[in-house]
Amino acid sequence: MKKALIIALAAAAGIIACSKVETAGDGTRKPIRFSVVSHLQRNKAHTLPFSGLTYPTDVPFGTFAWWTQNDWTGIAADQDNVFIDNEKVSYQLVSGRNAWTTSSVYYWTKSGKLTFASYSPWTAGTTPATDGFSAIPSYNAASGWQIANYTIVDSTNVDLMYADLAANCTQDTNLDGTAVTDGGDGGFSGVPTIFNHALCRLNFALRALGPKNANVDSIVVTVNDVDIQHIKYKGSFSQSANPRWISNAADTTGYDFAPESPLTLELIPNTPENVAATDNYVILPTVRILLPQTLLSSGDPVAATDDQLFILKYTVKIHYKKDNYPESDPRYWSVSEITSAVRLYKDDIPAWKDNQSITYRITINPYTTEKVFFDPAVVSWEDVYSSDIIID
Repeated sequence: MKKALIIALAAAAGIIACSKVETAGDGTRKPIRFSVVSHLQRNKAHTLPFSGLTYPTDVPFGTFAWWTQNDWTGIAADQDNVFIDNEKVSYQLVSGRNAWTTSSVYYWTKSGKLTFASYSPWTAGTTPATDGFSAIPSYNAASGWQIANYTIVDSTNVDLMYADLAANCTQDTNLDGTAVTDGGDGGFSGVPTIFNHALCRLNFALRALGPKNANVDSIVVTVNDVDIQHIKYKGSFSQSANPRWISNAADTTGYDFAPESPLTLELIPNTPENVAATDNYVILPTVRILLPQTLLSSGDPVAATDDQLFILKYTVKIHYKKDNYPESDPRYWSVSEITSAVRLYKDDIPAWKDNQSITYRITINPYTTEKVFFDPAVVSWEDVYSSDIIID
């Protein structure tokens, strides 16, 4: 899955009781709107339509906002005047049109500026079993988003996201920073809510590749099981920290990527034009959203017990040529049941990072079973592909 959130305009109506901040009068008041866009579009002209996937309309997000008389400066005092405090923004019908709106009604202020911080999905911090949150995320003017003790929810693949800070917003500014001149939003004005993925995404692609052998009639490679082990699943996030995620080494678990039924791979001849090919892979259907983490390596040829491991179980059946050895007779097949365990750590992927979609590409050599090689490549969510993980 490639990450792309395109514009979804939303209206959040209303006003809060606050003696320090006055909203616009009845004759001019305008509801606050949200425009949700991909972080990949942040430096591009904001015109419709964007390509890619829309922000899911069934996933409410949460937002905070603060009022300042002057520009937001990134000091603690900028958060003195709380304008919105973890409001749930959901997609619903408002005045005859679908829009993102808060349950309370908020209007732009007469003076000053509003700065917004949003995250997804919204939480009240009470349902860690379903959304992973142990507490409501918080935003700190100096260090950005802080998310404490987040737990991966394996069954639902929660896509935890945080938005870039939308500072110094007013009702008279379009999403692209220009002044509103058409008397309305024109489809463009609103709080620029630009989401980034806080977690990473992982999947696997496999192929069988081996040298030609004149004495072989047929080779069948069947993938039976794919697992990863010793994976950290609980941690705390700090936007300004490096690394952003800190987790306890004891909080580890395993994840299953096995296909629902055994997967048969067609053998690709190991010829010069094929050996470096990046196609002919079969992508496993399971994709998991996981916790970013440093990948361990003991430095020894054999993986240590606490290293994050890739476990592959597969069957190799080889039928050698002989006139009186028909392929239809199972007695004349050489059958090997093989389990390979290798580190997920590679020099070019020493860690899984937030906002990355990582695909490990695996090549099985059905003639030998001694080694597995990874050669991954990483791009932002955005896809990360490994080159061959060669199982020799």
